[in-house]
Amino acid sequence: MSDECDKTGPPWGDLAVEQYFITNWDHSSAETPDQQRKRLVAGFLDLKLIPAEWMTNCEGDPLLIPPREPSTEEIETILRPYRCEKLRWHADNIYTGELCPMLLRTHYSNDEDEKKRHDEMMEKWTNGEIFGDEAWWAVLDDADIFNFGSDWRRIYDILPEVSYPIEFGCITKDDHWYFVRYIEPCEYGEMRPFFKRDLTARKQSDPQAWRDDRDSVIESVGMTMQSSATTTYIFIADEEAFESGRPRVIYLDGLRRIVREGRMDPERDDFGSIIGLRMTTYELLEYTTLDEKYRVNGEIGKELYQLTKEDLADL
Repeated sequence: MSDECDKTGPPWGDLAVEQYFITNWDHSSAETPDQQRKRLVAGFLDLKLIPAEWMTNCEGDPLLIPPREPSTEEIETILRPYRCEKLRWHADNIYTGELCPMLLRTHYSNDEDEKKRHDEMMEKWTNGEIFGDEAWWAVLDDADIFNFGSDWRRIYDILPEVSYPIEFGCITKDDHWYFVRYIEPCEYGEMRPFFKRDLTARKQSDPQAWRDDRDSVIESVGMTMQSSATTTYIFIADEEAFESGRPRVIYLDGLRRIVREGRMDPERDDFGSIIGLRMTTYELLEYTTLDEKYRVNGEIGKELYQLTKEDLADL
C-alpha cells in the first residue's frame, strides 16, 4: 500500500492493532509477513476484550500496564508495511466527536461527468446537520484506498478500527482493565424481562396480528434487543447509492455481523436524522431489514430472545 498520504498517524505503537501485532508476531513463522499480518488482523478483529492500555493513556492507573514501544526493526518489518499514514491517521481519530458512524465510499466511476455528479452527492450528504461537523474524520473517500466495489467488508482488513463500538464499555478482569467489544446475546438478562413484558402487551393488544404472523410481532417488539446487540453502524456510498440516491445503512454487532440493514429513504431521513435517532433514543431505523441470524429462529436470535413455550403460546 502506498505511503504517499496527506495525513500523519500517531507515534508507532500507539494504535491497538499495532500493539496486537508486536505482541503476537512470530518471527519463526513459515508465513510470509503479509500472510502473518492478515492472520493477526483477523485475530484482532475477533477479540471480545481489548486491553485498555492499548486504547487510552494509562499513566497513574495501577490496573493498566503501559504498552510496549516497538523497536525500529518492528516498525520497519511489521508495522510500516501494513498501511499508509493516512489510514493510521483515520485509525487514531475514529469516533472522536459525536456518536457518529463512518461513511465509506466504495464506488468511483471512471466517467468524469458521472464522477463529478457523485462527488457532488457526497458533498451534499456530508454537509448536513450533525454529520457535517464530524465529516473531517468520519468520511472515508479515496479512490486509491477504498475502491472496494460491492465488497465493503474489505475496510476491516486495512482499518480494523471501524469495527470498534461507538461507545466502549469497560470491565475489570484479573485486576486488569479491558474495553468490551462484544457481549454474548445470552447475557442480556437485565433487558430480557422488559422485552417479554412488552411482547405480552403487544400480543394482548393485537391478538389477530399475533396469530397471523407471530414472528413479525416478536421481531418488531425485539428491536430493543436488536438495538442493544448493535455496537456500531456504518453508511456505505456504493454504486447503488449513487444511482438511487439512497446510501446503505448497516447496523452491526461487536463481531461485525449484520443485525439490520437497509437503504436510507431521502424522503424521510438524512444522515443527521439517522444519527440523531441513535443518539437520542438508541433506536434503529424501523424500515431496515432484520438479518436472518437475528430472526426468531436464527442462530443468534434464539440466544438473544430466549423465548419459552409460554412466550410463544396464543392467548
